[in-house]
Amino acid sequence: MLHAAFHGMLASTLHALHPYALAGIIAALVIGGIVKGIVSIGVPIVAMPILSQMMPVKQAVLLLSMPVILGNIPQALEGGETFATARGIAAPLVGTVLGNIIGVSILISLEPHHAQAIAGALLIFAALLLLASPRFSIAPRWVKPAGFGLGFGAALMESIASIPGPLLAIYLIATGARGKAFTKQMAIILVVSILTLLVAFKSGAHASIGDVLISAAASVPVIAGIVIARPLRDKLPPHAFRILVLLFVLAAAAQMIRKAMGA
Repeated sequence: MLHAAFHGMLASTLHALHPYALAGIIAALVIGGIVKGIVSIGVPIVAMPILSQMMPVKQAVLLLSMPVILGNIPQALEGGETFATARGIAAPLVGTVLGNIIGVSILISLEPHHAQAIAGALLIFAALLLLASPRFSIAPRWVKPAGFGLGFGAALMESIASIPGPLLAIYLIATGARGKAFTKQMAIILVVSILTLLVAFKSGAHASIGDVLISAAASVPVIAGIVIARPLRDKLPPHAFRILVLLFVLAAAAQMIRKAMGA
C-alpha cells in the first residue's frame, strides 16, 4: 500500500526517461526560473513548451504544480488579511475551482497528441495576450460574472497547459488591483487553483504522494534559476527580453502543435 501511494504518473515517467531527457527537464525548470527572475513571467509559460518535448503534457502540468504553489504561498500570506482578501475575489476563486475540476477531467481523457496540440494552442493564446497586454475596466455589475468566467477560463488553461496567469492578470487589472494588492490576489487565486488541480488529479487516481514530492523537488531548480537571474536583472533590458521570451514561447508552442499533428 505504501509503495502504491508513492508510485504515480511522474515517478513512472521520469524513471523511463534517458538521463539526457532528465537533464533537459532540469534545464527547463532553471530557464523558467531565470526568466521569472528577470521579467516576472510565470515559470510554466516558459518551461511548459520545453518540458513537452521530453514528457507528456499531463505529467508536465503535474510537475509544475508545486513550484507554482510554493512560489505563491508567501505572497498570498504577505501583509495579513488573507481571508478578507479571498472573500473579495470569491467569484474568480469559485470559477477556478470548477474550472480545474472540469479541466483535469478533460486533460485525463485526452490522447497525448491531442493534449499537446491543445496545450500548444493555449500557450500561443497566452503569449499573444502577454504581448498585447490588453487593458480595460469592468463595470461594477459585471465584476462578479466576469471574475467567475475569467477564473473558470484561467483554470482550464491551468489544468490543460499550466498557464492561468494571463486571464487572471487581465481580470485583476480591470478591477483596479495594483501593486501589492494585485500580487496578493493573484497569489491567492493561484494557490487555490493549483491545490484544486492536485486534488482533482488525486481523486482521478492519476497522482500520488510521490508525484507531489517530485513536483515539490522541481521547485529547487526553479529557485536556482531565480538566484542566477539576480545579477542579470539590471544588465538586460526587461522589456526587450520579455518580448524575446514571448516570441520564443510562440515558436516553441507552434512546434508543440506541429509535433502533435504529426503524431
